[in-house]
Amino acid sequence: MSRPAPIADWVTIPDLYRDPFPIYDRLRAEGGVHWVPNVGRYLITSYDAVHTTEFDQETFSANEEGSLQIRAMGHSMLRRDDPEHYPERKAWQPVLRPGVVKRTWTSVFERNADRYLDEMIAKGPGADIVWDFAAPYSAENLREILGFHNVHQEDLQRWSQTLIDATGNYADDPEVWAKGKRSFDEVDAALDEMLAWHAKNPDHSLISTLLRIPDYEMPIEKIRANVKMTIGGGLNEPRDALGVAAWALLEHPDQRRAVEADPSLWPAVFDEAIRWIAPIGLYSRQVTTDTVLAGVQLPAGAKLGICVLSANRDENVWADAARFDIRREVKPHLAFSKGVHVCLGAWVAKAEVATVGLPRLFERLRGVDPHPERPAVIGGWVFRGMLELPVTWDAAAAATPATEMRPTDPGVAAPRVAIVGSGPAGCFTAQAVRRSFPAAEIDVFERLPVPYGLVRYGVAADHQGTKSVARQFDRLFTEEGVRFHGGVTIGQEVSLDAMRSAFDAVVLASGLSADARLNMPGADLPGVVGAGTLTRVLNGHPDHSDDDIALGRRVVVIGHGNVALDVVRLLSRTSADLDGSDVDDAVHARLAGAVRVVHVVGRSAPQVAKFDPVMVRELASIAGVGHTVHQPDLLGVADGKDARVDAVRALAAASDDRARVQVHWWFGLAPQEIQGAASVQSVVFRGDGGEVRLEADAVVTAVGFAAGPATLVEPGAHPDGRIDPGLYVAGWLRRGPRGTIPDQRSDSRALARALADDLASGALAGGSRGIDALELPARVDFDGWRRIDVRETLSAAPGRVRAKLRTREELLAAATDPSIPLPVAEVSRPGAGGAGAEHVTILFGTESGNAELVAEDLARHLGDRGETRVVDLGDLDPADLDPRRVHLIVCSTYGDGELPTNVRGLRERLLAERPALDGIRYAVFGLGDRSYTKTYSRGSEMIDEALAACGASRVGEYGRHDAGGPLDAAEVAREWADGVLAELSARELATR
Repeated sequence: MSRPAPIADWVTIPDLYRDPFPIYDRLRAEGGVHWVPNVGRYLITSYDAVHTTEFDQETFSANEEGSLQIRAMGHSMLRRDDPEHYPERKAWQPVLRPGVVKRTWTSVFERNADRYLDEMIAKGPGADIVWDFAAPYSAENLREILGFHNVHQEDLQRWSQTLIDATGNYADDPEVWAKGKRSFDEVDAALDEMLAWHAKNPDHSLISTLLRIPDYEMPIEKIRANVKMTIGGGLNEPRDALGVAAWALLEHPDQRRAVEADPSLWPAVFDEAIRWIAPIGLYSRQVTTDTVLAGVQLPAGAKLGICVLSANRDENVWADAARFDIRREVKPHLAFSKGVHVCLGAWVAKAEVATVGLPRLFERLRGVDPHPERPAVIGGWVFRGMLELPVTWDAAAAATPATEMRPTDPGVAAPRVAIVGSGPAGCFTAQAVRRSFPAAEIDVFERLPVPYGLVRYGVAADHQGTKSVARQFDRLFTEEGVRFHGGVTIGQEVSLDAMRSAFDAVVLASGLSADARLNMPGADLPGVVGAGTLTRVLNGHPDHSDDDIALGRRVVVIGHGNVALDVVRLLSRTSADLDGSDVDDAVHARLAGAVRVVHVVGRSAPQVAKFDPVMVRELASIAGVGHTVHQPDLLGVADGKDARVDAVRALAAASDDRARVQVHWWFGLAPQEIQGAASVQSVVFRGDGGEVRLEADAVVTAVGFAAGPATLVEPGAHPDGRIDPGLYVAGWLRRGPRGTIPDQRSDSRALARALADDLASGALAGGSRGIDALELPARVDFDGWRRIDVRETLSAAPGRVRAKLRTREELLAAATDPSIPLPVAEVSRPGAGGAGAEHVTILFGTESGNAELVAEDLARHLGDRGETRVVDLGDLDPADLDPRRVHLIVCSTYGDGELPTNVRGLRERLLAERPALDGIRYAVFGLGDRSYTKTYSRGSEMIDEALAACGASRVGEYGRHDAGGPLDAAEVAREWADGVLAELSARELATR
């Protein structure tokens, strides 16, 4: 049901200017969409409603009639929709791409930061951070980026402020319009002069670049409007972000101390500051047709105020949203907008503020504090920032060149750390602790004789790309001094209390191994097996066998997550389909050989199912498997607007009545009862259409994992990772039974910071004896694991990468067998020179530049492993793909699930021409943003599908990076590429 917009006639512009947040809190509580007479437009205040407007430019147009911004600055790209918007945006991109920011502009920012800090220091205590540093610093940076060599930074400050004031002149103040018009004319005059100058004296600046755009000449009126738009946002946004972030740290000394102890937190300070108080607080949109937003009717032509300041404090997204907290869970804020109008200057602002401005400010002003007699002042609602921020300080340090800056010493001793569990959570934690404390003593304990837990025994045997993360972990134990102790069960051979006494810190990362039980009649019948148990059996786990498992011909899989899809895929494949895996063929044949019908059933509709669309598409591509999709009507969802729905459509297209295995997909059904006398005979489900009964010989439950009897703590009871100082949890013990392998990587950073905080605060005294204080049983060290690895690899059957030893006795015998030669440890990085060296082509597809920056970083990272090339996917001819090379594809997702614009032609060509690409090897790393929940990383998937349709082979893990997450894209990509090349190296060695 929809309703007319409520009228908020109590809202006034002066109140919004002073403090909009109480007003926004009330508006969100009342629904998030209101008509506000004193503003003359509908204010959109909830996160979900703002998010909706950003993704639908056809309904919520930026090209507003009577726009204040158009009047103040001219008709810039910010007030255009695609396709008119795109050419102007593309013309602006080259100067603002992250690689250019890193190579060209960061050194400019460093020079300017020192210059204006010198001037601020010369004024002495009482100087203002905003007007004596942030404003001139941001203005001078922008002046040089634009190429206005004929004006002073003070001119940029005046132009920016008066143009911004005019853009937000909802009160229609004539004096504001007059000042804005004077600046409008001054910018045009200065620009005309500089256009002529840059035509003869080209440089790296924006004005010079605009004069050299290949195949496009931007009309002068568009150059004028977009330059004014850049002067407005390009100065006030970094200025106000820097001022607000500095104020926040001054007001939160505990967080300031944390950042000073760990400089890697500066980006978190930046992002939390612009979430907490977004510099650009409101922008306009206009509704093109009658529509409903957040349940409120909006007529065609309605003018909207998109309140980013409010959306970024929505309590439905962030707990305690009004609080500044750099430790909060990272979620995608809207300060840089989303969709096609995502801020072009985001990389510049991040570098200006997080990389240079803030660190230099707090490094050079020792003991900086708020002025005791002159309080800070903040104001604004369309644009909000510090109006006054006077400070005092104890001493000032001289400028230090960036290349000579000393790392901050947290002033704490290197700890002795024990990690219980060697799966992804444990190994990522060891990595993070090693990075934070290079001299730490780190011991990893594992109850099995072999490391890597979930990677070895939980990841499906045919997904060796995902398992290749173990190659990264190898270096922990072969190069980074971390010690492995296999065959030691904490709580049995060694008590937890003894561990805590021996080590400064103990991290419990042992995971959850039990399958969650269905609470329903028949759940304990013979023939019901957990998906985790089945996966471990197929993976050769020494504690599980197939003796009591018989699946028969008809299998019902309950659950729609990725584990359920692993089971469906492994039961559907033949032995020939499993080339390159480490599956136990005899076990697979006994379990899956008779399976002919698989029903995979879940409670949710396709749009909200928990599966990865890539895994669904993989199932659709398996030869000899037919698919039938029951129930869901997908006609209301357009192609390309929901990756899960698109994947289900691909299943429906893979229908084949003559296929060897038939997979039936059921959505919106809840299990009610498993029926049978001595064993499973059928399963009863209930949905909106009534009862559905499916005949079955076996049921595989894939409904999650639970704690086993040996689990040391309650899973999920300590979501911040700290039980108390000195005892921590990681992985599923921290999160509860949810989260992926990449999630463990990001969690490990937070845990390492918690450990550092506890050491710095004195909560941990240090000085423990470490492993020497323990009496341990005989155990398997890492050399023992390496002997096991050699035995399994050399015993592999043709087409398999290893033959796992299935009993503890066999594993221990191999670990202690001196006749098994230890392999030569790989040095520094896998694949570097020698065996496994690859010639690599890195292909990138980008819209805003992030993928290009990642590609360039990968080229540097891989430079010593073979000849490396970097190629834009938009410039690629499929005929140039070379089977002698491995192709690493780094591709972003643009807008709501689209390929970058210049890559779309390549995809269309691949699908239309279908060139024969057999023998071409490629791996994919998708850059995406999880705030686009339905189309996350879809752009990279579209290229993947097009290449696969032409016969090319994807290798290694399908890598992904979430732009809203805490991890650096280049760092994640480096680890992904290392894993891909390590897997190729292992394959090469196995075939020799």
